[in-house]
Amino acid sequence: MIRFERVTQGPVRNLSFDLERGATVKILFDSEDRKNILFGLLAGLRRPDSGKILFFGEDLFAHAENERLALFRRVGVVPADGGLISNLKAWENLLLPAWYHRGLTAEQAERPVAEMFEQLEPGEGGLKQRMGDLPGQLSLYERRAVALARAMLMEPDILIYDFTFAGLDRDAAQQLMKLTGGFH
Repeated sequence: MIRFERVTQGPVRNLSFDLERGATVKILFDSEDRKNILFGLLAGLRRPDSGKILFFGEDLFAHAENERLALFRRVGVVPADGGLISNLKAWENLLLPAWYHRGLTAEQAERPVAEMFEQLEPGEGGLKQRMGDLPGQLSLYERRAVALARAMLMEPDILIYDFTFAGLDRDAAQQLMKLTGGFH
Protein backbone atom coordinates (compact mmCIF):
# COMPACT_ATOMS: atom_id res chain seq x y z
CA MET A 1 0.00 0.00 0.00
CA ILE A 2 2.84 2.40 0.86
CA ARG A 3 6.35 1.93 -0.45
CA PHE A 4 9.35 4.20 0.02
CA GLU A 5 12.19 3.45 -2.41
CA ARG A 6 15.47 5.09 -1.37
CA VAL A 7 13.68 8.29 -0.38
CA THR A 8 15.83 11.24 0.61
CA GLN A 9 14.52 14.57 1.82
CA GLY A 10 16.86 16.85 3.74
CA PRO A 11 18.44 14.95 6.66
CA VAL A 12 16.27 11.86 6.06
CA ARG A 13 18.40 9.72 3.74
CA ASN A 14 17.82 6.58 1.66
CA LEU A 15 14.69 5.51 3.49
CA SER A 16 13.15 2.31 2.10
CA PHE A 17 10.21 0.34 3.49
CA ASP A 18 6.92 -1.31 2.57
CA LEU A 19 3.71 -1.05 4.56
CA GLU A 20 1.02 -3.55 3.65
CA ARG A 21 -2.68 -3.59 4.48
CA GLY A 22 -3.32 -4.22 8.17
CA ALA A 23 0.17 -3.17 9.27
CA THR A 24 0.57 -1.14 12.42
CA VAL A 25 3.96 0.51 12.62
CA LYS A 26 5.55 2.87 15.10
CA ILE A 27 8.45 4.84 13.64
CA LEU A 28 10.91 6.58 15.96
CA PHE A 29 13.41 9.24 14.95
CA ASP A 30 16.24 10.86 16.83
CA SER A 31 14.84 14.34 16.21
CA GLU A 32 11.51 16.09 15.86
CA ASP A 33 12.74 17.58 12.58
CA ARG A 34 13.29 14.18 10.96
CA LYS A 35 9.96 12.91 12.29
CA ASN A 36 8.19 15.93 10.78
CA ILE A 37 9.90 15.36 7.44
CA LEU A 38 8.74 11.73 7.36
CA PHE A 39 5.21 12.71 8.34
CA GLY A 40 5.21 15.35 5.58
CA LEU A 41 6.39 12.75 3.07
CA LEU A 42 3.75 10.24 4.20
CA ALA A 43 1.04 12.90 4.08
CA GLY A 44 2.06 14.01 0.59
CA LEU A 45 2.98 17.47 1.82
CA ARG A 46 6.68 17.12 0.95
CA ARG A 47 8.25 15.98 -2.29
CA PRO A 48 11.37 13.84 -1.85
CA ASP A 49 14.69 15.17 -3.13
CA SER A 50 15.27 11.72 -4.59
CA GLY A 51 13.68 8.29 -4.56
CA LYS A 52 10.07 7.24 -5.02
CA ILE A 53 7.01 7.17 -2.81
CA LEU A 54 4.31 4.79 -3.99
CA PHE A 55 0.75 4.69 -2.68
CA PHE A 56 -1.38 1.80 -3.90
CA GLY A 57 1.31 1.02 -6.50
CA GLU A 58 1.25 4.56 -7.94
CA ASP A 59 4.25 6.89 -7.87
CA LEU A 60 2.82 9.72 -5.81
CA PHE A 61 4.77 12.55 -7.41
CA ALA A 62 4.59 11.28 -10.99
CA HIS A 63 0.99 12.53 -11.06
CA ALA A 64 -0.48 15.99 -11.46
CA GLU A 65 -1.67 17.54 -8.21
CA ASN A 66 -5.37 16.77 -8.80
CA GLU A 67 -4.55 13.08 -9.44
CA ARG A 68 -2.35 13.00 -6.33
CA LEU A 69 -5.23 14.45 -4.31
CA ALA A 70 -7.51 11.71 -5.64
CA LEU A 71 -5.07 9.11 -4.27
CA PHE A 72 -5.15 10.85 -0.90
CA ARG A 73 -8.91 10.45 -0.62
CA ARG A 74 -7.98 6.89 0.32
CA VAL A 75 -5.68 8.07 3.13
CA GLY A 76 -6.66 9.40 6.55
CA VAL A 77 -4.12 11.75 8.14
CA VAL A 78 -4.24 12.83 11.79
CA PRO A 79 -1.69 15.53 12.75
CA ALA A 80 -0.35 15.65 16.33
CA ASP A 81 -2.39 18.75 17.19
CA GLY A 82 -5.54 17.29 15.61
CA GLY A 83 -5.43 19.61 12.61
CA LEU A 84 -8.85 21.06 13.38
CA ILE A 85 -9.97 24.36 11.84
CA SER A 86 -10.03 26.86 14.70
CA ASN A 87 -13.18 28.78 13.72
CA LEU A 88 -15.33 25.68 13.06
CA LYS A 89 -17.14 23.85 15.83
CA ALA A 90 -16.02 20.31 16.63
CA TRP A 91 -18.98 18.76 14.77
CA GLU A 92 -18.27 20.93 11.70
CA ASN A 93 -14.61 19.84 11.74
CA LEU A 94 -15.71 16.24 12.10
CA LEU A 95 -18.12 16.28 9.18
CA LEU A 96 -16.46 18.70 6.74
CA PRO A 97 -14.38 16.12 4.81
CA ALA A 98 -17.31 13.67 4.68
CA TRP A 99 -19.60 16.38 3.29
CA TYR A 100 -17.03 17.64 0.81
CA HIS A 101 -15.41 14.42 -0.43
CA ARG A 102 -18.08 11.77 0.11
CA GLY A 103 -21.25 13.84 -0.12
CA LEU A 104 -22.50 12.52 3.23
CA THR A 105 -25.19 14.48 5.03
CA ALA A 106 -25.08 14.94 8.80
CA GLU A 107 -27.83 12.34 9.10
CA GLN A 108 -25.85 9.76 7.09
CA ALA A 109 -22.75 10.34 9.20
CA GLU A 110 -24.63 10.28 12.51
CA ARG A 111 -24.62 6.50 13.01
CA PRO A 112 -20.90 5.83 12.38
CA VAL A 113 -19.95 8.88 14.45
CA ALA A 114 -22.21 7.74 17.31
CA GLU A 115 -20.60 4.27 17.18
CA MET A 116 -17.10 5.78 17.35
CA PHE A 117 -18.02 8.03 20.26
CA GLU A 118 -19.64 5.10 22.07
CA GLN A 119 -16.28 3.30 21.85
CA LEU A 120 -14.51 6.37 23.21
CA GLU A 121 -16.93 7.25 26.01
CA PRO A 122 -19.82 4.87 26.65
CA GLY A 123 -23.06 6.50 27.76
CA GLU A 124 -24.20 10.09 27.50
CA GLY A 125 -21.93 13.05 27.99
CA GLY A 126 -18.23 13.43 27.38
CA LEU A 127 -17.22 14.18 23.82
CA LYS A 128 -20.79 14.12 22.53
CA GLN A 129 -21.53 17.13 24.71
CA ARG A 130 -18.51 19.03 23.34
CA MET A 131 -19.46 18.92 19.65
CA GLY A 132 -20.69 22.54 19.72
CA ASP A 133 -17.36 23.80 21.05
CA LEU A 134 -14.51 25.34 19.08
CA PRO A 135 -11.20 23.42 18.99
CA GLY A 136 -9.56 25.91 21.37
CA GLN A 137 -12.11 24.91 24.02
CA LEU A 138 -11.34 21.19 23.68
CA SER A 139 -8.69 19.24 25.57
CA LEU A 140 -5.82 17.64 23.66
CA TYR A 141 -7.58 14.27 23.97
CA GLU A 142 -10.85 15.71 22.63
CA ARG A 143 -9.11 17.38 19.66
CA ARG A 144 -7.31 14.17 18.78
CA ALA A 145 -10.48 12.08 19.18
CA VAL A 146 -12.40 14.40 16.83
CA ALA A 147 -9.53 14.34 14.31
CA LEU A 148 -9.25 10.55 14.48
CA ALA A 149 -13.01 10.11 14.10
CA ARG A 150 -12.96 12.58 11.18
CA ALA A 151 -10.25 10.58 9.41
CA MET A 152 -12.00 7.26 10.05
CA LEU A 153 -15.35 8.63 8.85
CA MET A 154 -13.78 8.93 5.40
CA GLU A 155 -13.29 5.13 5.41
CA PRO A 156 -9.67 5.36 4.26
CA ASP A 157 -7.56 2.42 3.17
CA ILE A 158 -4.61 3.83 5.13
CA LEU A 159 -4.60 5.76 8.40
CA ILE A 160 -1.49 7.81 9.25
CA TYR A 161 -1.29 9.54 12.58
CA ASP A 162 1.39 11.61 14.23
CA PHE A 163 1.81 11.22 18.00
CA THR A 164 -1.86 10.44 18.54
CA PHE A 165 -1.14 9.05 22.02
CA ALA A 166 1.74 11.29 23.16
CA GLY A 167 0.96 13.73 25.96
CA LEU A 168 -2.22 11.91 27.01
CA ASP A 169 -2.84 10.13 30.28
CA ARG A 170 -3.04 6.35 30.16
CA ASP A 171 -6.86 6.14 30.10
CA ALA A 172 -7.19 8.68 27.29
CA ALA A 173 -4.49 6.94 25.23
CA GLN A 174 -6.22 3.57 25.74
CA GLN A 175 -9.53 5.03 24.53
CA LEU A 176 -7.93 6.26 21.31
CA MET A 177 -6.08 2.93 20.89
CA LYS A 178 -9.41 1.15 21.18
CA LEU A 179 -10.81 3.33 18.39
CA THR A 180 -7.80 2.76 16.12
CA GLY A 181 -7.98 -0.96 16.90
CA GLY A 182 -11.34 -1.05 15.11
CA PHE A 183 -9.79 0.36 11.94
CA HIS A 184 -10.08 -2.29 9.20
